[in-house]
Amino acid sequence: MYNQDRRIPGLMIERPDLSWDAGQFVAGAGKVQIVWADDHGRSMIPQRLGDVFSPFGAELQIDVILGAGVFSERVPVGRFVIEAVTDAQGRTLPFDGRMVTVGETFGLNLKDPLLRVTRDGFPFPTAAGSSSVWQEIQSVSGMPVIRNLPDQTLPAGTVHEGDSSDVLSKLFDLLEAWPQVDASGLLTARPKAWPAPVDQIGAVVSAPVSMDSSKTYNRVVVEGKAADNTPLYGYAEVTDGFLRVANTDGTPSPYGRSLYRQSGGFLDTQSAVNAAARTLLDRVSRLRGVTREIEERFNPLVELGDVRTFEDGAVRVAAIRHAGGVTTTTVEVPDAG
Repeated sequence: MYNQDRRIPGLMIERPDLSWDAGQFVAGAGKVQIVWADDHGRSMIPQRLGDVFSPFGAELQIDVILGAGVFSERVPVGRFVIEAVTDAQGRTLPFDGRMVTVGETFGLNLKDPLLRVTRDGFPFPTAAGSSSVWQEIQSVSGMPVIRNLPDQTLPAGTVHEGDSSDVLSKLFDLLEAWPQVDASGLLTARPKAWPAPVDQIGAVVSAPVSMDSSKTYNRVVVEGKAADNTPLYGYAEVTDGFLRVANTDGTPSPYGRSLYRQSGGFLDTQSAVNAAARTLLDRVSRLRGVTREIEERFNPLVELGDVRTFEDGAVRVAAIRHAGGVTTTTVEVPDAG
């Protein structure tokens, strides 16, 4: 696809390896192989700007056709920007006084469309064009959006500066969400709060357990800025339990101190940064870093942020990989305490 126009409908791809990681701003990535041959002897290996697979604006919409008997359905899997073309090889033969291509293969490295946002920024401080958070999200990202969460109001006098990815993240913070691109290439919000389960995980091949403390915190600082540009700081810490910052006598706890710092973006009062710090602490201190890597039969419907039921408990999808006809998901297990 280019500029929303489908250039080659029905293109078959080989050896797709697609993944999504909720810990990354550009969550989606992948690699696919193209095997090309046609009756006209055309080459599709890109060599100039504007060629069909040129990594300067071309996109790939990946769908899967599911069938059972006479029934079949096309299910979107992901929209990707072509970032690079790799390992291109072609075979040519002389025909009627010219060389024609009889077959070629090449690889495509893919990233989700938020890649474009990471390349952009504000060359100088720019006033927000709207008081609507969703309207600003659409303006900053340049992408069509699905407003799946209630809109919020930007503080008066909001100015954008710096990297577009940072500005976009701060806008989504106001929605208590992270940016996410859906399977059709639309920008939507992934709520930070756990939603209700959408399905039950079945037909599991394996599900080993891991535990990692590197993303668990017991202190948070949220930074904001008052209307007169005075810095504001909201602070909160865990005072009891295994993740307490200090013992009752003031000595460091066995776990020690683990600080999470977040820019409040558009928070402009002390009460706002204080409330944000309390909310943030509850989230980053209760996700204990217990994860399970679940391998199941190919499932194109699973998405980042989905809450699913597994072994009579709720888990949340933090990473996905589709490869070799198998779907592997890394899921977060909530704190039992």
